Amino acid sequence: MRNLFLSCLLACLCAVTAQAQKCKVFVENLSLSYEGECRGDKADGKGKAAGLDTYEGQFKAGYPDGQGKYTWKTGDWFEGNWKKGQREGQGSMHYRTAAGGDSLVTGFWKKDQYFGKFEKPFILLNQSSRVGTVKLSKNVGAKENDISVTITSTSGGTANPSQKASDAEATAADQPKLKLTSVDMQKGNFIRLVQIDNSARSTRTVVKTVDFPFKATFRIDDRHTVDIEFLEEGNYNVEINILN
Repeated sequence: MRNLFLSCLLACLCAVTAQAQKCKVFVENLSLSYEGECRGDKADGKGKAAGLDTYEGQFKAGYPDGQGKYTWKTGDWFEGNWKKGQREGQGSMHYRTAAGGDSLVTGFWKKDQYFGKFEKPFILLNQSSRVGTVKLSKNVGAKENDISVTITSTSGGTANPSQKASDAEATAADQPKLKLTSVDMQKGNFIRLVQIDNSARSTRTVVKTVDFPFKATFRIDDRHTVDIEFLEEGNYNVEINILN
């Protein structure tokens, strides 16, 4: 009876080992061993993988995906959200220092790069009636603390409709393109404005070397306004469409 019990136990252990060996992890530094849930011979669900690095948490289709803790061979570790093997979403990055302590960075990650303390580091506060859409975005990884403002309109750069089509003097200058004319600051500072003409119906102005946090009213041809607050330093794009 005892021999039968040991045989059954050994068979179960072999089955578990075989399952773990067939359960693939597609991150090279975690591919040496895996213990946990599987689906279709891939790590899927809760598990733990090890190699040069270690990871414990949620997996999906062979990759860290969901909540989990990844520890590098250097001793640095990240605990937070993952997507297909990359840091994605909220989490905390712990760096080992030369003195033996930890340096902590918390916030949001996108495509394995630190995005900032806030998931949306800007707030559109207000816009005047003839402003159509305002699109805000942050350039992850860019080093310059600039704000690029692009102004577009439906009629800018086209001939004046009051002129005849045969009029040889009907040029793009008849309907001037709209431009960012001033930036009225309520918080923060900047060095200068650099204006760049992009195309027939748009202009781009770069607000250079911004001191964040930054809150300001962006004035277009002194007739249209957009109020925006930027909560943290970075490189941003602002796209403003004016209704004509």
